Amino acid sequence: MKHDSARAYIRNRIVFLCIILLIAVVTARFLFPQGEPTIQRVQATVIEINQGEGESLRTGVSTTLTTARVQLADGTETRVMISGSGLQPGQSIQLIEQRFPDGTLRYSFPRAEL
Repeated sequence: MKHDSARAYIRNRIVFLCIILLIAVVTARFLFPQGEPTIQRVQATVIEINQGEGESLRTGVSTTLTTARVQLADGTETRVMISGSGLQPGQSIQLIEQRFPDGTLRYSFPRAEL
């Protein structure tokens, strides 16, 4: 009898693990864009700069996160993460646009231009 309950326990743990892995795979499929993106550079104008500060959980060091709200040439607005504070509102910048096959757009600020 002890042997049967041990087997049932192990079987239940394996089934639980398989269910969790299946949920993780399905969630990743819907959260992350699929396919190879087409990459191009687009022009944008900085509207505002925002800075937030916090402490690193691992080291306790103070960390600053800087984001810029930008307006693209077609009039849409988005936020991009930047490092450093060399940008000013009204400044024209180039962003990297990643367009995925499902229509998802992602913008990033090239690090080499800081």
